[in-house]
Amino acid sequence: MCEVLAPAGDEAAFYAALHSGADAIYLGLKDFSARRAAANFNLENLSDYTAAAHVCGAKVYVALNTLVKDAELDAFFSCALSAWNAGADALIIQDIFLGKILKETYPEMQLHLSTQAGVCNIYGARLAKRFGFSRVILARETPLADIAEIASEIETEVFVQGALCTCFSGQCYLSSLAGGNSGNRGLCKQPCRKKYSIDRKGFEKLSYKISLSDLCVGEEALRLAKAGVSSFKIEGRMRSAAYVGAAVRYYKDIFAGASEQELRGDLSDLKRTFNRGNYTRGLAFGQDKSFLSSDIQGHIGERVGVLCGCKKGAGYVFVRSSFLPRDGDGFKVIRGGKEETGGGVWRSFYPTKQGGFYLPMSAKYRDGDEVFVTSDTALAERIARRKARIPVTIKGEFCAGKEPKITVRGAFGERTYTAEFVAEEAKSRAFSREEFENCFAKTDEYPFAVSFEGFSAGKDCFIVRSALNAFRRDVYARLYHELSAPRLSLCPRKIQTEKIFEKEDADGQCVVIDRGFSQKIYGGKHIDIAVFEPHDYKDETEIAAFLRDAQKCAHKKYLYLPAFCTGEDLASIKKHLSQFDGVYAEGVFALEFCREQGVPLFAGTGFNLFNRMSAFAALNEGADRVALSKELSASEITAIRVRGAFVVVGGRVQAMELGYCPFSRDCAHCDKRAEYVLTDEGGREFPLLRYENSQCRFQVFNYAPLISERKGNLLFDFRALDAEEKRAYLSGEAKKMLKTFTGGALKNGTI
Repeated sequence: MCEVLAPAGDEAAFYAALHSGADAIYLGLKDFSARRAAANFNLENLSDYTAAAHVCGAKVYVALNTLVKDAELDAFFSCALSAWNAGADALIIQDIFLGKILKETYPEMQLHLSTQAGVCNIYGARLAKRFGFSRVILARETPLADIAEIASEIETEVFVQGALCTCFSGQCYLSSLAGGNSGNRGLCKQPCRKKYSIDRKGFEKLSYKISLSDLCVGEEALRLAKAGVSSFKIEGRMRSAAYVGAAVRYYKDIFAGASEQELRGDLSDLKRTFNRGNYTRGLAFGQDKSFLSSDIQGHIGERVGVLCGCKKGAGYVFVRSSFLPRDGDGFKVIRGGKEETGGGVWRSFYPTKQGGFYLPMSAKYRDGDEVFVTSDTALAERIARRKARIPVTIKGEFCAGKEPKITVRGAFGERTYTAEFVAEEAKSRAFSREEFENCFAKTDEYPFAVSFEGFSAGKDCFIVRSALNAFRRDVYARLYHELSAPRLSLCPRKIQTEKIFEKEDADGQCVVIDRGFSQKIYGGKHIDIAVFEPHDYKDETEIAAFLRDAQKCAHKKYLYLPAFCTGEDLASIKKHLSQFDGVYAEGVFALEFCREQGVPLFAGTGFNLFNRMSAFAALNEGADRVALSKELSASEITAIRVRGAFVVVGGRVQAMELGYCPFSRDCAHCDKRAEYVLTDEGGREFPLLRYENSQCRFQVFNYAPLISERKGNLLFDFRALDAEEKRAYLSGEAKKMLKTFTGGALKNGTI
């Protein structure tokens, strides 16, 4: 079965998904949700929603998909237990280590590993399976070949519709660096949707340089199904009920084999509810020309006409169109693919004319400008009227002196219900089939579509109407309750922590991540571990040069593994492992990768170790060293008390790992520089670094270097620094020598 999985940010979206045929719905609570700005749901009424879904044959997955601070651990485990007891069919977890602990404590629970965990290769899948997860929600960047391999190992869920994050899943820190609002904590302010320029010819003008089009896999979902994908996920817990309903119907029809005409209509509906950039198929099938949406940041809807007869000073302008607007419909006017021309809302008192409609004139409008409908009230009403109904057939048996019986049949099988009263003897008129059917045709608030298949009653049988009505209500209430799949509640259990321990490690060690360790800069300086990120992971000469240079300044030499590593990337990396003392990795997949390869692992900041339990679990599971999250404050790090843990205190913090090419992968015309500069509207310059493995990849670093006077095991990231800035840190004079710097999350923390 191909599960169409729908988002629900509020009650309206929940029922739009359910009544449009969703096989499963995912939603968040007030806490620990990656969409904290959505209306969300609460534990007090969650069981009502899970019951409604189960009766209709759908499942409910509750997202607890944010990072959890040390002080929140008790609340997190309590929330997870309450959500499960409220009927959740699975819990979506970002922190793989907390998920492991949760599964060990409550083996009955079904856990799905969030896309925020960044699973994009077979090693991440194996780790999730070993930790007790039944499903992985793959990173949006995962190539089709890796999807198929992972699907052979564990149940997979893949995004097919909705917004795309510009950063690789779980590795975006731009929002928290800009203002302390962490995407990993559900409060992303989407700075990626702002305008930027890049210092490369043809890219100097401000535009939405790192804003991506909306994903719409469409009929390519059939290829994903063939690759073994189980669940097809629609993004959009912040979007309207109309969007949810339209998206669900589109993908249900695709899997049902609907006609081309039906699918064109479905896609038209979907475009009108939300469409950024006219859609991309996404990275599973390779970066396409529509992947970036540099000119379109918001919803543009569907093209329905063009402006004609624009006259200066006129009150209205005519839109030549076959679309018939209704009062309240929204429109956007676009010229040359850009959305800066304007738009408006149509009102029923505007002038009318055959062959189109009128909008208020704007001085910006020109003949030939395209008009897009962005809000279709008739469509929204049509989706809101959908109602899911469970077909049931009913047979009644009535006999004087006996309790009436009702037999109900459906996809669930057969169930019989007996009344708590005895049918009376008829004094004047016997109970009729018509009375029976008129009564049981009323289902009150219950979603049953009733048909009748049998009726038997003696000529001397009589039923009091009030008793019959009460029996009907009892039958439907009991059937609804049984179909809602009630489960026995789990009692709170002690979270097992006895196995947690700390590995002995010398304090005061210094680790530096860089792309080279030239003696002109590092000569005479001592580093405990030099972590090397190659410009090209396939270049043996570059790696040999690093090993030669680092020999003079570093006690140990580690190879840097980014969080986004496909199977093809790892094939190149494996060839180099024997030359290094270990691996510094940003993705949790490295636990399994290094275990299988027999290589020491330094769990980097990309592991997002946010609390004591997760940090200890990483050590228990094979990491020799761990670095705590770069989104924690100094006081939070101190409270965690993980002896020997490393903390980023200097260099430029990596803000994003891009899984795509910001230059549209136009390789034939690329200058292939190693470094660029991404500049925002305020003039702040963010280093944009390029490296190569199976493909070119890009990293964005913070505009200001980080300085902290923290003591202990220290981690410096020098990849985006110039030679003088590196010398400033290595000499211990960074605070005096650097013109601008930041205290980062260490000083201010994240929300």
